[in-house]
Amino acid sequence: MKHQLVLLAGKVDWDWIDGEIAPLYSENGRPGIETRLMLGLLLLKHIYGLPDEGVCERWVHDPYFQFFTGEEFF
Repeated sequence: MKHQLVLLAGKVDWDWIDGEIAPLYSENGRPGIETRLMLGLLLLKHIYGLPDEGVCERWVHDPYFQFFTGEEFF
């Protein structure tokens, strides 16, 4: 629990971000992907300088990436 991504995840106000983005979602159609996952992957992509495919591939194998984006089971 001392990993840098675990610590960073605790400092980000995910609920505030979710509240700011929620009005942009539509009530119609298929439910959207969780904002924490989307924004978490975007942040990880930029922090580590990864391409889209690279951040997704690393997410599958890295429990710290998964934790940062809000996953609970690894």
